[in-house]
Formats: sequence, C-alpha cells, structure tokens
Amino acid sequence: MTSRTPRRHRRLALMAAGTAAAMVLLPGAASAQVVHSVQKIVGTSAQPVVPSPSAPGTPSTPQITEPGPGAGGGAGTPSAPNTGDLPIVGDVLGGNSHTTGLLGGDHHDGHDGDHHDGDHHGDVEHRDDTSGSHEIDDPEPPDHASGAVARIDLLRSHLLDITRYNGTIEDNGDAHSDSTVLGLGGSRIIGSSASSKDRNREGDNGDALKLCSATSGVLCLSLLYHNAVATEDHDSSLAAARGGVAALCLGGHDKDTTASYECKGILSLGVAEGLGIAERDKEHGHTKADSANELLNLCLGKRDKLTTPCEGLGVEAVHADSKSRSEKPETERHSFLLGIDSNGKSTFLGDQDTSLGLPSDCGDSALLCLLLNQGRSVIFHNPKGAGSAVEALRLDVLNRTLLVVLGQAETLAHETNDNDHHNKGEDHGNKGEDHGNGENKGENQAGQGPQLAQTGADVAGLLAGGFLLTGLGALTVAATRRRVGKHTV
Repeated sequence: MTSRTPRRHRRLALMAAGTAAAMVLLPGAASAQVVHSVQKIVGTSAQPVVPSPSAPGTPSTPQITEPGPGAGGGAGTPSAPNTGDLPIVGDVLGGNSHTTGLLGGDHHDGHDGDHHDGDHHGDVEHRDDTSGSHEIDDPEPPDHASGAVARIDLLRSHLLDITRYNGTIEDNGDAHSDSTVLGLGGSRIIGSSASSKDRNREGDNGDALKLCSATSGVLCLSLLYHNAVATEDHDSSLAAARGGVAALCLGGHDKDTTASYECKGILSLGVAEGLGIAERDKEHGHTKADSANELLNLCLGKRDKLTTPCEGLGVEAVHADSKSRSEKPETERHSFLLGIDSNGKSTFLGDQDTSLGLPSDCGDSALLCLLLNQGRSVIFHNPKGAGSAVEALRLDVLNRTLLVVLGQAETLAHETNDNDHHNKGEDHGNKGEDHGNGENKGENQAGQGPQLAQTGADVAGLLAGGFLLTGLGALTVAATRRRVGKHTV
C-alpha cells in the first residue's frame, strides 16, 4: 500500500512556489502600470532627456503646453522666448505631456466682489493688471497650475463646474492634483485626484467612453476623460491634471490617444479640454507652472499643444492660458474668444480686455456686467517668484444672481532655494542618529508592542525566498516518503 502523503506535499510545494512567484512578479507589474499612466498624462517617453535647469527645455513628446508668444491676446509680463515642452527633472517616471478645497478653487472666484492682492511669499516687484481685473484675485501660495473651462454660480452659490483642474506643490515638496470634468454644487461628480503624500501616484483615472484600440488608432473617441498624477522623490516634485468633455481623432495610428492635442491624424476635435502641470526641481529650487484650456478646438492638420496654432486649418473658441517661472522670475498670460489658424499662423478675434456694464459701469448696482480678457500678473522677491491669472469671459447678472465664468487659468511659482529639501535631509539625518543610539532606541520603544525591524531590506523578496525554501523542503519530504512507501506492504 502506497501512502498519499507525498501528493499532499507536492501540492503544498506548488502552492508555495506559486505564491513566491506572484510576490516577485506582481509588484513589478503594478509599478510598470503606474509608470505608464504617469508618462501618458505628462507625455513622457520611457527614457527622457533631463536638461540643465538653466538651459532651454529639451523638446519632448508634447502634452502639457508651455504658453508662448503664439497664443492670443491679453496682457502679459514680458518673458523669454518659448523654450518648448516642460522637462521632467525627477527619476520617478524613469522618464514628459489642467476643486474645491485646492488653489484654483472658490477662494479665487471673487465671491465678495472685492479684489485681493494675496500673499505671494515675497515683496511685489512688478505688476501688470487689466482695468477690469478687480474681480480676480492674485495667485496665492502654494505653487500651482489651475484653471477651468466653465463655472456657473446661481444666487451666489456654486452650481456647475466643467473641466476644472489643479496641480499643486506644497512648500515641503508634497504634490497633489485634481481633475473635475463635471462638478455640481461644489462637489466632484466625475473626475479623479492624486497625492504624493499618500503615495498615490495616480488617481482613479478613466473615461466614460473610450474608443480607440478597436480601430488601431484610426478612429479615437474619448468622452468625459480625466487624469491626475502626483509624484515626489528626493530631487523633484510633480503635480499634473487634465480633463475634457470630448476628444476626437481621425486618421491617427496611436491606440493610446486620448486628448485632441495627442492626435497625429488628419483631423482633431476637442470640447472643454484643459490641463495643468506644476513641477519643482528641488536640487536648484526652481519651480515651473503651466495651465491652458479651451472651450472648443478643431484642427484639420496637426496641433500638438493647446497653446500653438493648427498647422493646417483650425479654429479655437474661448481660450485661456498662464505660465510662471521662478528662476528668472517671469510670468505671462493670454486669452481670446476666437482664434482662426491657417498654416501655423493665427488671427484672433476678441482678444482685447473689455469692460461693459449696464446701465453704466460694472459695480454692485449694475444690472449686467461683461468682462473680457481680464487678468493680473505679479513678480515678487524675497523669495523671488511670479504668478498670473486670467479670465476670458465673466458675465455677472444682477450682482451675482447669475455668474458665468469661461476660460480661467492661473499659475504661481516661487524659488525654494532648496531650504525645504535640506530640512527634509536634516530630519532624515536625525532619524539616523536616533537609530544609531541604542539607548534612545530602547527608551523610545519602551511600552510598545513588538514591531518589525526597519532593516531596509525588501520584505517581499525575503518572504518570496522563504516560500521557495518551504516548497523545496516539502518536495524533499515528499520524495523521501514516496521511496519509503514503495517498500511498504
């Protein structure tokens, strides 16, 4: 009679080996998925080029736009020539591309009807404001890139948000981002968020409808898409968010196309699209912030940014963008109601700042107030930095009984001088001293229950090795029992 015990041991061995393999392979697969999602929203390749912070940005796959002189009207602070796409200065990606409770939210909406200069971190060095900018607040810390395609208030209460986005980097380097494609009553209905503090590199990104893979990129349609990314490591912080009501691409070849400005086909159409990105180089203390959005864009040809014209024939409606750089510092803003493109050149209509009121001027007594292309820009020092905010259209009926704001964009960036970075390093150093002092360690752990030692080893790898050894042991026992069983009557 042969014992059945070896069969059970073999099963145990297979289960142990399978568990070990899963523990080794699954973390790598999950990490690869996160990196792919981050690269998609910020438009990076797997192996980016990291330029020197003092040199112009190295061209890369365009996603997040850098508002340059090609964008339409609106007052702006003079700045250096367009340096191309934003570089990603961290190693988080292994590799580049706009709600309530975060900057770019209600506190910038001028609910009290008064203008606020805000706290910019430092002393004002230069200002550039339009005549009707009293309804717009100065950008306030922390550094951020925010905006919205449309916002509607009724009876001084928040009613509707369409494609509202925000990427924020705190002074300590923490990053968080939000994308709200549809919001009602100040609450997000469709959207996503991410936070580096919670090690949440990507939010619940998604699309209500995505058609692209089945056609191999020839026809791509995305409805109510939203993405949010927030990352931080020793060298850099990144917060990025984007969203859109609809995006269509015809004649392309990329199955991962989502936004209209990712289309490499013959025709692209975007409805209520926006994106924003804030990025900090901790080593040098520089921060960049970009925000851009449009109510409608149509391009027969190629257009790879929301701030560049269509290379064929195109049209854009209700556009707003803002960018700020802390290193120089510099900032600029643009907005217009209608842009017509032909062979890479644009003609703008409704790009001048305008203030119209009935019966006379805009004010609390006005029955109707229409403000077009209003904005504020500020450059400051101690520490140095810059910020700007712009609105393409603001319609106020009966002193905020009904308020409609279309095309709002805002950015703020300041120099950190690596202070926060060094403080974090000092904290880590103090922790190292505590670990090295056996007496302190014993005192700190007094009265506490058993804890896992912080060895710095890869726990998953150790557990996997343990399971493998268990499996080998079970196989050995099974083989031994089997030999014994063959000689048993």
